[in-house]
This record gives sequence, C-alpha cells and structure tokens, in this order.
Amino acid sequence: MNFDLPPTGSDQPPAFVDVEQCRDWLAQLPVSSPVQAQVHFLRQLHLLNRHTLGGTTRLTMLEMLRETICFVQGESARKYAGKPLPLAPPEQAALDSAHGLWQALATGYVRCLEACATEAELKGQAALICQRALATLVDDHADLVRAGIHPAPEHWRLAHRIFAAAEALGVASVAVADGLRTDKPQAPMAAYAEQMLLAAASLHEMTPRHQIWVMRWARRWAPKIVVLPAPPSFESRALPLCVDLDSQQPPAFKPFAGAGARFLDTAELRKSVKGRIELLARGGPDDTPARLGLGEDCTQPACEEVLRRLYPRWIKGGVTRRHDRQVTRGACRFVVGVDAIHYYLSGHQPFKPPAELTSEELRRQREELATFGRIAERFEDEYSRNHGYQLENWEVAEDWGLLDQSNGGLRLVRPLKQHGGRLAVGQLIAVQLPGASGLTLGVVRWAQIHAEELTTGVQLYPGKAWPVAVHGTGVMAGRDPYKPGFMLPAVAALEQPDSIILPPGSFKLERIMEAWMAEGAVNVKLKALLDRGVDFERASFVEVASR
Repeated sequence: MNFDLPPTGSDQPPAFVDVEQCRDWLAQLPVSSPVQAQVHFLRQLHLLNRHTLGGTTRLTMLEMLRETICFVQGESARKYAGKPLPLAPPEQAALDSAHGLWQALATGYVRCLEACATEAELKGQAALICQRALATLVDDHADLVRAGIHPAPEHWRLAHRIFAAAEALGVASVAVADGLRTDKPQAPMAAYAEQMLLAAASLHEMTPRHQIWVMRWARRWAPKIVVLPAPPSFESRALPLCVDLDSQQPPAFKPFAGAGARFLDTAELRKSVKGRIELLARGGPDDTPARLGLGEDCTQPACEEVLRRLYPRWIKGGVTRRHDRQVTRGACRFVVGVDAIHYYLSGHQPFKPPAELTSEELRRQREELATFGRIAERFEDEYSRNHGYQLENWEVAEDWGLLDQSNGGLRLVRPLKQHGGRLAVGQLIAVQLPGASGLTLGVVRWAQIHAEELTTGVQLYPGKAWPVAVHGTGVMAGRDPYKPGFMLPAVAALEQPDSIILPPGSFKLERIMEAWMAEGAVNVKLKALLDRGVDFERASFVEVASR
C-alpha cells in the first residue's frame, strides 16, 4: 500500500479543502475553454495531492471533479489525437497538459488508496478507489496512443501496483458503478484487463477511427477476462496474456516468473471475438456490426478486418511474421508526400500538367527515357527545403515483414531532435535503400514515439515506380485537372498486378483514367482497390484503347 508518494502538508492549501468549497470552485470553472480549465485543474489537483486531508473528503472531491475533468480532456484530445508525428508545438503542449492532468487525477486516487490502510471508513470504498485509479490510467493510455506516444515504464509499474493493492484488499472482482465509462458496473480487474488489452492490440498500427473501435471493444469485453495467479487450463484454445505485477513491463504472451506473475485468461474473450468474426463473414441481414453490438459507426469489411487483426494479438499468442527480420544498418533516403515523391521520380521537376510542359522539358525527358529507360532521379536538398519538400536521411534499424498483404517492409528510426518531416499512418512515402540507386514507394503502416526517438513501420510496394499525370476521362470529367500519380508494374512472383497510385477519392470500379507520361498517354480501367491511404489510393488496372 506504499506508493512512494511525497509527504503531505498544509503550507500551500488548494482553493478548496472541503466538499462545499470544491462545489463552489467547480461552478466558476471556465469549462467552455478547455485550455484554461486544464490549467486550473492541474494547479488545484497538484496542490490537493500535496495537502494533508482526510481520505473520505479527498475521495468525495475527486468524484465531484472527475466528470468535468473527463469532459475537458475529451475536448482537448481533438488537438493531438491522430495528428502526424512528431506533434507540432501546440499539439505537444495540449498532450502534455492532458497527460499531466490524468496523472494528477490518478495520484489523487492513489492517495485515497494509501489512506485505506489507516482509515477504516475508507476501506468500504476500496473497490471504487482502485477502479477509478485504473480507469484513469486507461484514459491516459488511450490519449497517449492516439497521440502516437508509447507509454513509459512508470505507467505500467503504477497500473500493476494498483491492481496488486486491489488483490491485497480483496476487491479486485468487486464491481462498482461508473456511469462515465460504461452502463454496467466495472470491477478493478476489468479496468486492469482493459488496459492490458489496449497494450496488446498494437493500436499504433491502426487509423484513429479503428483505434476508437478497439478501445470501445476492449472496455466492453474486459469483464470476460479473469486474472489468475497460475496458468489456466491447457485445454483452452486461448492463450493467456501474461503480466508481472512486480515489473514495469506491458503484457506479453511469454510467461513471467516470480510472485508477481499473473495470467489473463482469454477463453471467454475468444468466444466473443471469434463468434463475431464468423457472423460478419457470413454476412446475413442480422450480421451487421451494429446488431452484433460492435457499434453503430462500425462498417464492413473494415470491422471484420480489425477483429481479425485483434484475434491473434489478444488470444492466440501474438502474430507470426511473414518475413524474417534482417538487421541492417546504413543511410536511408526518405521522402514524404505525393508531390515530393513525384518531384524526385520525375528527375527534379515540379509537377506540371502535360499542357504546361515546355518543349525543352519534353525533349529532356524523352532523351533520358531513351538512354536510361526512365527519367533520371536527382536529389537537391536545398531545392527540397526551399519548396517545403521533406527529404531526409534516416537510419535503417531493422528489416520488417509486415502483417498484411505486403511483400516486405522496414522499421526506420530517427532521433526526435533531428529535423525532419511529419508522418501519418497511411501516408505515401518513398525510400532509397542503402546501396540502391532509385526510390521505392511505400506506405506508413505505423508511427510511434518511444523515449526520444520517432519510429515508423513502412510497407514497401514492389517494382519500379513510374511518375505519371492522371485525370479522369468521359463527359463528366471534362474539367478534371491532371494530378500527380504513379504506375507500378506487375510482379508475377509476388502475384502483384499492374497498379496505379491515384489521388484520394479517385477510385471507382471500371472507371477509365488517363495516365500521361513523357512518351505518351495511356488509358487504364480500374479493376480493384488494393490499398487506401490518407493521401492516395492504389488500384489494379488493365490498359484499354483510347476512344
């Protein structure tokens, strides 16, 4: 029950030291301005956490403040959730304030938890205190992940110690009402399991929309998980998640040793997830995400795909990599954004619609095509900086095989203090690998800040990319402007068809698009959507005769 908190005193009292004062202070709070409200909350909670106060009074005031804090935090999250990394200074400031406020609220509940050892009256509230403290850490975890931040080791240490205290007090399975988070009572064990599910879900690999789905599902299904001091029966087809209450590590599927080892039995969770995957795959009139309790905002086939991604991470012992990881080191050229990539693949030529190209530019491009078989690639860093293009040297840390239909990928890392562009999940990028002469197209599958480094996982598209100018055809597309795009050749060995990269919103089945390049224009018919990112769509195509 000792959480190593500093001693309290009465030198600097907060603006309120009893319930009535707290109510009056809260009534005057500028809730319409989340930034100001956060500042006020942070200051008063820090003072409150250092002030000597009875545990029952402290708990009552925290419960009174909690609803407004959650509202303010939700409004503040709009400034940093799902933003490209690294965060811009205003976004980082908003995240720092939100994280600090969650930590201050959790510390307040931990103060109450410590008081349970000396205040008999407070022991009857032990389940509520543990659930509130763990739920606050869940909300903090969710905000960090949505901002692309990997929780620090101290985060896990505090969560494990709070749950250990709930076990010691005999309240781990005692459910309490929490109308702010769920319409059903939640036990400390469920709040703890919810956080472990979020940690195992690899949320940083998902879009912001899918992250919201998974957070909702984790909260709904967490009560199905039982935390055990010994491994569950081996007859179960679900593998347990493992934690060490004496550590500062997130959950894993490899068992820990020692008195702090615990096992999260996922057998009941398996039934819920697997059953819904099967029903969604069946596709009957009643087998919709909404009717299956997954949420009105969930759509197919994305909902089924996200559940299939979660299933091995939550239940089957993790994900098996398709490709062996090969450790490699070296300089890696990294270009971010469609315009910048098109600029370099076009041989240091800013994008221009075909009608705007000069005869000299056309002549040069045709000569390079005849001589080299492609337009020469030129890297001019000064020009890149002057035009806002993002061209950087990153260190290749590890070769990764990704978990979708990719043929391979990279994990790239750079220090946060190093100047560079911002990355978003689903963003088109190009990489010049060590020893390679040209750029390879790819897409950002995940990005995360861990300690003082920005790390990203990139899926590579096989084949040499060809820069083109694309626009729609037909009567309705008469004014459709040319926009930058790329063509990728088929790779038979990987069963990859010819594909074209288009501006977002371009794909429509059987749509005819014109792709213009230096040696002429071709018409292509779009056949299937292969990938969709935040700034592009990739579709297979067949070439058709011009009309």
